[in-house]
Amino acid sequence: MPGAVSLSLDANGEPSNFYADGYAYYIISNNMGYDGDLELAMVPESFRTDVLKEQLDSNNVLIENSQVEAENFALLFEFDGDVKKIRHVLYKCAASRPGIESKTNEDEVEVTTETLSIKATPLANGYVKAKTGDSTTDAVYQNWYNAVYIPSSEGGGNDGTDLASLSIGSLTLTPAFSADTTAYTASTTNATNTITAVAADAEAEVAITVNGNAHTSGQAATWVTGENTVRIVVTKGNATKAYTVTVTKTEEG
Repeated sequence: MPGAVSLSLDANGEPSNFYADGYAYYIISNNMGYDGDLELAMVPESFRTDVLKEQLDSNNVLIENSQVEAENFALLFEFDGDVKKIRHVLYKCAASRPGIESKTNEDEVEVTTETLSIKATPLANGYVKAKTGDSTTDAVYQNWYNAVYIPSSEGGGNDGTDLASLSIGSLTLTPAFSADTTAYTASTTNATNTITAVAADAEAEVAITVNGNAHTSGQAATWVTGENTVRIVVTKGNATKAYTVTVTKTEEG
């Protein structure tokens, strides 16, 4: 988010001993995620509407409603000054409403920030967080902020959230489509192209948005000049996987 000042997270959950026959029989893992604070110069309006679910009325006034539940979100970040430039993702986060604080005018101007209390908890499959490492592929690293990274399934299996195919008209996807690759780019001078996304599992649901607007697979999408974001989310049960294609439209000439 723009205007980030600081992020502080503490591990939540400590291992505990199970005792039998008078001694610690085994240790029980108790990873409950992370708790902490995200300090911002100002919480963006888009975060207030998309996550905190504040509503803009007809006069574009933000309304906070106690009967509306906030959304969970994934938090992707890296730290300035980190020599290795490690990138992180917390998969399932919830944020509390920021407090309201101000002071009367004084001789010196004091900058007031806003703080979100963040609670990151495990997904249904147990995933809490991921981060890049020394040998992370360049494609994954460079596309880290284009889509939430989901680990490839081990042993040839999957949770039913893979795409079997993805095409945008005759455009060339870069890199070439693979079920394990979730971020792509494409270029076009066309006004429209047909987006087709098919899940590998017949029971999975596929939801497509183009620049934030719902779209139907097999229908033509209309591009704006510049970058267009196509997001495809495959859902089966509690498992989800997101694919993103950044389509850049240029004018012919």
